[in-house]
Amino acid sequence: MIRRLYVENFKVFDRYEFKFPDGLIAIVGPNGSGKTSILEAIEFALFKSVSRKEKTVTKLQRLIKFGKERGRVELDFVAPANGKTYRVVRTLHPGRTTAELYLLEEGQTRASRGAAEGHPKRTAVASGAEKVTREVQQLLGMDRAAFSALIYVRQGEINRLSRQSPKNRRDTLYAMMGLRAYDSVDSKIRSERRSVEREIAGIRETRERLEDILRRLPTHDEIDRALGLLDTLAGQTTLDLTPLRAVVEKVFESVQEVEAELRSDKVQGRLSALEEDRGILSTLEEIVRHIPEVAEYQLRPTIREHARTLFCGIFGDRYGDLRVDDNYNATLYDLRGNEVPLTDASGGEDVCVNFSLRVAVNLALQHHNLTRAPPDLLVLDEPGAGLDSERRRWLPEAIASLREVRQVLIVTHMQELEEAAQYVIRLQPKGKGRQPEVTVIEQGGSTADSGQSTGTNT
Repeated sequence: MIRRLYVENFKVFDRYEFKFPDGLIAIVGPNGSGKTSILEAIEFALFKSVSRKEKTVTKLQRLIKFGKERGRVELDFVAPANGKTYRVVRTLHPGRTTAELYLLEEGQTRASRGAAEGHPKRTAVASGAEKVTREVQQLLGMDRAAFSALIYVRQGEINRLSRQSPKNRRDTLYAMMGLRAYDSVDSKIRSERRSVEREIAGIRETRERLEDILRRLPTHDEIDRALGLLDTLAGQTTLDLTPLRAVVEKVFESVQEVEAELRSDKVQGRLSALEEDRGILSTLEEIVRHIPEVAEYQLRPTIREHARTLFCGIFGDRYGDLRVDDNYNATLYDLRGNEVPLTDASGGEDVCVNFSLRVAVNLALQHHNLTRAPPDLLVLDEPGAGLDSERRRWLPEAIASLREVRQVLIVTHMQELEEAAQYVIRLQPKGKGRQPEVTVIEQGGSTADSGQSTGTNT
């Protein structure tokens, strides 16, 4: 879960500190007001990278506010690995990024000079951009790809599912589930297996060449008979047979060398080891190839149930059921149980099916995350885009029913979601180069307005 975000000279912000409680948090505002900048700051703090429309921002210095020399992002988050709170600090300079990671110990104040009373004591955990990223991934139990699969639902992902072909839809969902990560593993294993097979072929070629040479050389018996004949001739002639004996002995040495080479570890031992490696790699390749299918098969029932619950929560007055087959084709049923193909439904139903299916993937992945506690966080980017006013009224209740997560962060233009949220961050542009005005509305109606620096030094 996210607890606090501090940005300084980051995108449209001069300096601001955001707090993130449990519950439904809505980030609202017109286009260009900085809503996406908040999500990008969170992603950058955790993984030192930012994605826009499925493309990674390669020049991170562009995240620094125009005209400023450096930017800074601080993020406090609760680690699923141990339930403790950490602060990751990343500072952007042109051409480089620095980073620190701290463990925050609540209830203790820092002893450093000038520390504000009540600030938690910080214990250094890691330093350096790459080290901090690796440590954050360990604490979260996920890398950036898994973060996108488990937590982050982007608007483009919601809109494109139901109209795809079954194969493309399955590929898209595999990618959303993070299962396409096994493609690169499979590719590496195949590459290693091919390398081993090339080496095996090379050794076998060498062995065949040596065996061919050996076939062309005299056998041991033939050499023994030749040496015996030379011994016999030596007693019957005055000719010097020493040069001839030297030739025979040289041939014998060549035979021994070839035989030794064939028996050597370089040929026989290495070949045995490589053939064993090839068998292991072939087995691994087969296992890795089937991991996505097995994982998806295990996730499928949970995805179906969550999708059905979400959809009926929004369209329960019109439809009694949503069923998703093995290829993720969706079929609707009216209140009398009559089948209504999705192609015959309106655009609102289409959008809602997409939304329900996409969010169901996230919830299923969090539910089946066996290696770590669930992150208890879901980020939704414009979830209600395309819904009519009637269905928008039901969307907040459907989102509120997501009891698997304690914190739902929504970027939205929808008044209905803004009114339903327990915590609203409203952004209003103030003109080119100026920080947007930020209005925070907490549950119960309390309001805090700020377009200025928070004055927080951390």
